[in-house]
Amino acid sequence: MTALFVGTALALVALTFVLYPLFVSSPLAIYTPPDTLLSATDTRRNAAIEALREIEFDRETGKLSDSDCEALRNTYMQRAVEAMRGGGAPACARCGPRPEHDALFCSNCGAPIAG
Repeated sequence: MTALFVGTALALVALTFVLYPLFVSSPLAIYTPPDTLLSATDTRRNAAIEALREIEFDRETGKLSDSDCEALRNTYMQRAVEAMRGGGAPACARCGPRPEHDALFCSNCGAPIAG
């Protein structure tokens, strides 16, 4: 009879240990360090690059024909290039496009940046 109680207690302890993470959310799981946050340009670039990888994988596994692969590759390659160039990046009227995506003033001449 004692073995039954000990076995039941051990089973309950093991079940509690296994199910605990499902019912208790950790504050560390929600926190995202600021240096890991991506800008909109980085997100678009990463999405386009990931799509290119998927297209190539699908072609290699036979899910896409060569003609479909080429059409999709051209589309996503164009998106990746636009994202890498910083499509919509701020530009100074005198100095041209600026590397700072959130700039309000030109880092070279100090003039306000429109748009």
